[in-house]
Amino acid sequence: MVIAANKNDILDAFLFVYFRWLTRRAFHTLACRGLENLRNLPHDRPILLFCNHTNWWDGLIVYLLTRQMAHKAGYCMMEEKQLKHYRFFTWLGAFSVDLSSPLRSAASLRYAQRLLQKNETAIWIFPQGKLCRQNEPVEIRPGTDYLAKSSPHALLVPVAMRYDFFREDRPNVLIEVGRPFPAVECDEGRIAQECNEVFARVSRAAMDQDLTGFEPLFSPRLTINKRWEWIKLAATGRLREFSPSN
Repeated sequence: MVIAANKNDILDAFLFVYFRWLTRRAFHTLACRGLENLRNLPHDRPILLFCNHTNWWDGLIVYLLTRQMAHKAGYCMMEEKQLKHYRFFTWLGAFSVDLSSPLRSAASLRYAQRLLQKNETAIWIFPQGKLCRQNEPVEIRPGTDYLAKSSPHALLVPVAMRYDFFREDRPNVLIEVGRPFPAVECDEGRIAQECNEVFARVSRAAMDQDLTGFEPLFSPRLTINKRWEWIKLAATGRLREFSPSN
């Protein structure tokens, strides 16, 4: 039996404030390239979003990204044993999948198919089905292609994330959102190809420490040395010279 989503707008609003604070405290910044691909999604088509999965933070960052699709009702497929521990995620749109059981996995796919019958639906999926090392190529579980092909009206969106230290005391999260493409164009291997292409782009940006084209989801936290630099520049009337990054 699937643990169904039980979306609650009031609890969602409170948890958004808390998770945003928690994320800001943990990271220097969340920087995203391709946000327009989320903000400009059509109202008249359901959306399937695919993202690589490397650690616990992925779910919270996906949740924050959903706020960039204000015209969509966000859902996320979550491992059943984790959702049993964190039931409050159902209030935000999480529903369960048990990958250890083909029958129970099929029930989760049918639940997702029903959600995708509504144009306002946007479902996030971690198609690897498990936590993987950050540099691993994205491999897609078979049910992912099936869900896409059984929802021909949907648009598919590849997303990739990386966690990297640059020159600050906290890591940065770099996010790359690819261009949407119709599910009817989803040939065998297309989802894996698109996911690996966006991951390659965000990986190059991380290796080069180049944030050109990236938009912060919130203002970067200032490191200790940057706070001191701000004070010195403010005292001498030179704040125009200040940069929040080292």
